[in-house]
Amino acid sequence: MSIGLLLAIVSGACFGVCFLPVRYMNKFAWENIWFVYSLFGVVIFPILLGCLTIPSIVHLYREVDWRINLIVVAAGLLSGAGVIMYGQSLIRIGMALVNALGNGVSLVLGAFLPLVIQHREAMRGPLGFMLFLGSAFALPGLVLCAMAASQRDEESAYMSPEDNKGHSRIRTAIIGVLLAVSFGILQPIMNFGLAFADVYMKLAKAHGTAEVFVSDAFYIPYLVPSMLSSGIYFAFLWKKHRTLQQFRAPGVLRYCLWCVIIAVIWFMGMILYGWVMPWVKSYGPVLGWPVLMSAITIVSAVVEYFYGDWQGRALHTLCYGLVMLTISIAMFGYANFLIQTTT
Repeated sequence: MSIGLLLAIVSGACFGVCFLPVRYMNKFAWENIWFVYSLFGVVIFPILLGCLTIPSIVHLYREVDWRINLIVVAAGLLSGAGVIMYGQSLIRIGMALVNALGNGVSLVLGAFLPLVIQHREAMRGPLGFMLFLGSAFALPGLVLCAMAASQRDEESAYMSPEDNKGHSRIRTAIIGVLLAVSFGILQPIMNFGLAFADVYMKLAKAHGTAEVFVSDAFYIPYLVPSMLSSGIYFAFLWKKHRTLQQFRAPGVLRYCLWCVIIAVIWFMGMILYGWVMPWVKSYGPVLGWPVLMSAITIVSAVVEYFYGDWQGRALHTLCYGLVMLTISIAMFGYANFLIQTTT
């Protein structure tokens, strides 16, 4: 199980750094960045990996009850809306703040609800106490990170001058915070799918899929439909801003390459988080999710510090938040030890 938590931390590191290239693409419209990233990250890579790792993949989906397929597809459509909210929040308030706010909300929804529903007995005794204590440190740690980001005076390094034109800093920040919180509400949908849609992984294993790749069977019906809801919004922005023509501009291949790099790192995070489940078994959504959320927030904040985004009072507040998140990870690690010694 320790390997599972380590995989969750590495997965969080991938998610925490994957959108850094956006800082270098201020001349490429947001909708174009997110379209290329989404095309590769949620359509091409999942389908390619699934075809390579899952035998008879088409027959597998035929064996799944159509109602389960419909629920997962609907979850994917909502996930596409969450991707839009994350991206629009990112350019307004930066990577550390959107991760802190979004993860703070999703930490509770994604960890405690599966715990109460699937492992109610764990709420009693030392294990339940450690899980509660870990979340008790994680939540204020995430809030402190959000407060630190709000204390900065600089504009977001991810927003182009065109995106910020005609809007006050306060209005931009408020919209960014609201979008980040909304993203946090939708974000645990993926975790719920991995927690309660075991039929995909069981069928994949029955078809001869290696255990570390069984979660790929879930990613295809979940991720690919998310491109539909995102694509509708991209089309709306292309018509409104007339930015589709940027794909014919000089130097566009360099921007597209950056977007593919984003997709590669992001999808690697998805793969690694899928590998968490076989290692921590049924406690994956309970232990893996909080560790993932904390790791994303820590890594993104540290990276932005080295970029010079954090100074003065904001830096001190950030350090307090990171200390609490580190303690939280230690608490969940000890909870992992308790599970190992009792099973």
